[in-house]
Amino acid sequence: MALSRSEREKIKFEIQQENILLQRVKRYVQYGGVIVLFCVAMLVLFLKGDWNIWKILDVFLIVVASIFTIMSFLSYRNGRKHVLQRINYLDQKK
Repeated sequence: MALSRSEREKIKFEIQQENILLQRVKRYVQYGGVIVLFCVAMLVLFLKGDWNIWKILDVFLIVVASIFTIMSFLSYRNGRKHVLQRINYLDQKK
């Protein structure tokens, strides 16, 4: 059964909105990756030697930023799959 014009327009609008949100999530993944790389570089280059409070704080920040980056990446990947499913559904119902 074919979709009505208003239903098609509604699905297209939802796809547009999801794409905008996916662009934001993609930026979050990039920001998280940069933070992780910066913290690892700081740990390797500047914080050699004994375990002081800065080294502990840096390791904590690496763990938190890594979890944030992984969760953002999974969200981006699942959102992209959902958008592709919506596009395929729209194409099948023409």
